[in-house]
Amino acid sequence: MGRLEEMLVRNGLIYCGPNGERSYIEGSLVSNSLVVRNSSGWVTHRVERASNGVDLVVRNTSTGMVEMRISASAIF
Repeated sequence: MGRLEEMLVRNGLIYCGPNGERSYIEGSLVSNSLVVRNSSGWVTHRVERASNGVDLVVRNTSTGMVEMRISASAIF
């Protein structure tokens, strides 16, 4: 598991269930960003560049609100 995925699990954005169901992160060709999908395959969040061009933001796809900001120093 990568550092970004560990951070999303720690903050509850990626779910790991006891019976093997889990959310996962994958690349999106359409929006040029990473997406978080739930165990049913629905996109729940997008991981995009922040306005400063360096950091990342995690945006809820249903509300459009930024739920988390990740500094570049925390990933690399």
